[in-house]
Amino acid sequence: MGNPVGWLNRLRQGLTKTKNTKKIIKTPEPKTGSKEWFDKQDPFVRNKVLSVRASAKRGDVHDRGGNVVGTPSKERSAKSIMKRHPGSYQLHPKGGKK
Repeated sequence: MGNPVGWLNRLRQGLTKTKNTKKIIKTPEPKTGSKEWFDKQDPFVRNKVLSVRASAKRGDVHDRGGNVVGTPSKERSAKSIMKRHPGSYQLHPKGGKK
């Protein structure tokens, strides 16, 4: 016969054997708004980003919901447009609210 505890030792060796796993190194996701992030997006997202940038460059005034309520001109300033629409804001060309 054999050692009565031998099968337990075999089981323990099989269960405690170290697995040969290699660490998978992930590349970090590009920061939102960066050139790499922009290049990875689909065409619809890229067009939306470009339109928001153009809107910010023009100085459009947005209401609370994000809809454009007016564009400042020489006849009407952004300040006067914002008076009529409480909670309205303008976007910076570099991103974010004014």
